Amino acid sequence: MDTLKYVLGKDDAAIVDTNMMGTKPDEFNQQFLTIKYTNKAVKRQCAHLIISIAHRPNYHEHLSNSQYSYVAREYLKDMGYLPKEESSVAATSQFVAVRHHDRNHEHLHIIASRIRLDGSLVNDSYDYFNSQVSTRRIAAELGLEITPTTNEAVASRLEQEYGIITLTSPNRSKSIRAVNSKHKTPTSKEIIRQAIGEAIKDRPTVSTFIERLEENNIGVLPKMQGEELLGFTYIHNDVKIAGYQVYKPYSWNKLRSEYGIMYDPDKDKEVIQQAKARAIARINSIILSNNDYLNNDKPTSSSTSDSNGDTDSNSKTLVSTYTLNSNYPSEIPVIQSKLEDNPTLETNKTKKKVQPHPKKQHPQQDISEENGLTAKQFLEEQSSPIPPSLNLLPSTLKHLPSIITDYMLVTNNFRIKGRELSASLDSNTLSVYRHGDNTPVMQTCYSQRTWYEEIPTRLTTNEIEQIESLRFFTQQALIDKPRSQRGIEQ
Repeated sequence: MDTLKYVLGKDDAAIVDTNMMGTKPDEFNQQFLTIKYTNKAVKRQCAHLIISIAHRPNYHEHLSNSQYSYVAREYLKDMGYLPKEESSVAATSQFVAVRHHDRNHEHLHIIASRIRLDGSLVNDSYDYFNSQVSTRRIAAELGLEITPTTNEAVASRLEQEYGIITLTSPNRSKSIRAVNSKHKTPTSKEIIRQAIGEAIKDRPTVSTFIERLEENNIGVLPKMQGEELLGFTYIHNDVKIAGYQVYKPYSWNKLRSEYGIMYDPDKDKEVIQQAKARAIARINSIILSNNDYLNNDKPTSSSTSDSNGDTDSNSKTLVSTYTLNSNYPSEIPVIQSKLEDNPTLETNKTKKKVQPHPKKQHPQQDISEENGLTAKQFLEEQSSPIPPSLNLLPSTLKHLPSIITDYMLVTNNFRIKGRELSASLDSNTLSVYRHGDNTPVMQTCYSQRTWYEEIPTRLTTNEIEQIESLRFFTQQALIDKPRSQRGIEQ
């Protein structure tokens, strides 16, 4: 209500477009409230968006009200508030767009509901990035000045998708989430994301890219398969995160195809090996620095969420050491018989070989027999020396990694996404997450045929049972051969 009063209360205010009834603040407010109660879980129901056109001391750009209406509609379509297709009425957000001329230059205020008419929510992740792309596209279309962008990622997308050339500026406004964030200091994920954006600005080599990140106190752990570079894991403080999790456009494939990072195995090999050694040493030192917590026998964990929903996992405490009496099975492509309530791997005697489905091959980490690499060999090749402070998995949980990896083998997929839990196998690290939480509830490292606990396990009894149910699916898929192929595909 306060925002509506401010925006509509200016002497020069003019409503240029709306899909709501009325002209007064209380009339709009009542309609916003009606939609608000359809999704009470949302904390920020409305967005206040301001779009300005360039103003110079001796030059002033101008748009008519009908042109501002076009700007508002196009912008809201790009940002997900309005559907791209006019027929999708239900996927529409309420909005009112008002032109102001009170600061010697024209600008547009848009108040829009993040809750659409169908109850769905507008995603405001990367809102400032997407806003820059949208506004500069519209400016070029209307013949307005194209203002500099905040980073090379925006400039690259504008050039590739729309052929718009724009300069970059070091200045950056806060995103909607950042404005509303309670955390004033940037998270490690934000710091890594910004550093990557700076490091890729001139299509560097992999060696230069790594050097620039390390100069900003960011460790780089390359993921290799032979001489093939599969991607990077970044380390800042006690946070370790994969490139695609930092920001999807910063995945290794995107870094090469869109930002022109050049990889030459011969020239970059030495830098990559040195970076890997430094990154592993850095991870080990982080674990060792937390060694004081090992004897407390009080496993705890904490996390802070940044303005973009990013979460830093501060694994400062590790559970005390447990005793493991049996090793992980000698071969991973093995299905285990049902374990008792308190399972041990020694009691597991029944084994059945898994044949990967020929139609479903992982694009990077193929574990089929065609490339001569078994899952066991894959893990052994990726395994690194055991950090001295890593703990063995608790005896009541040590069977879980084998259940998950067996299931991954049957489905031939190194990522699992269930109704409540997700799991991923990245090199020799297996991570399990709850949906909506970026902090792993279970993260184990496979080394020397044994699973070690990288962070304290926070699985509930119900979640352990969910994981154990994967074994039953795996067994059934193999027991009944006529049905197995169909079951695996499903």
